[in-house]
Parts: sequence; structure tokens; C-alpha cells
Amino acid sequence: MKNASFLLLAAAVAFAAAPARADGTLEGAVNFGGSLSYSTHTIAGSELDVDLHGGVYVVDSVFAGGDLLLQDDKAVTAWEATAMGRFHFLDPLLTDEGGALASFSPYVGLRLGYATCDNSAKDESGLVLAARLGTDFFITDNFAIDFYVDAAAATADVYADKAKMESTQIRLHLGFDFFF
Repeated sequence: MKNASFLLLAAAVAFAAAPARADGTLEGAVNFGGSLSYSTHTIAGSELDVDLHGGVYVVDSVFAGGDLLLQDDKAVTAWEATAMGRFHFLDPLLTDEGGALASFSPYVGLRLGYATCDNSAKDESGLVLAARLGTDFFITDNFAIDFYVDAAAATADVYADKAKMESTQIRLHLGFDFFF
């Protein structure tokens, strides 16, 4: 796990330092990002979460793409594959000319797709609908820290919550986004 975390950090630093077009959330900009987290304090021992997304801005401030989430611990393995869209309220290139708001790009988003879970009791799968509220904090023109709250509801019990399975989940996400 330490090797994967180091490689993810090294890739983030390399991409952040690389020259890129300064398109932010403007039409045609490509975005990809994600997070990698590891916890040793779950009900089943340790857990690994990988969340990856990517897509393109189809018009200024409107993102269309996909999201892949994997959660794995000793008792439960779950994954989601969803289509994702989000709308940014501010674009750092168009707002505040270097002032206090120039680095923030708040957004709302929706995800719709499929979720499945393999646990010791039974396998479950179903449709998932999730709403997202977050912000990108731009460190450079092509690299941002991404923070959001994701509230998901599924048609089956696919989310592990302590000792039982649930059909809903709220997650806090801290990760990164690259813009090209």
C-alpha cells in the first residue's frame, strides 16, 4: 500500500509541475482525478478505497464523464461504475482576476450508474443515484485539490456500514484533479 501511495503522490507532483493549457473548466478542457485511501479501523479490519474519474467539459463549466469507485476490506468488496456530470459555479480563469476567489471552483454534480457488492452473507447489485457538492482548489493552472461530499442511494444494500449493509452512503472525499 505504501508503494501505491508513493506512486500516486509522485504522479500528482509530476502532472502538477508539467506545462499545460490553462483551460480550467472551459469548453474542451479534459479532466481526470481521483483519490486513494486506506483505513485500519473498519469493522472487518483494514479497507482500501480507490475513486477515479475522468471526462471533458462539453461547454464552459459543464463536465460530463465517468466515475469508478472500489471499496475492499476483508469482509466486503464493492464497486460502482457511474456516468457523472457536474456544473461549476465559478471558473478561476474568469473570476476575480487573482483575488481571493480566483483559486476556488465550487460545483454540484450527479452520478447515475451501477453498484455491486460481494460480502460474506450474499451478493447484491443495483442502480445507484448520487448527488455531489464540492469545490476544486486550484494549486496551479492544471492541478487542483478536490473536496466534495457524495450522497448515494442504491436499489440494493451495496454499502458496508459497520456490521451491516445499507442502501445509502455519505462519503467525504479529498483527492486531486488534473485539467488539460
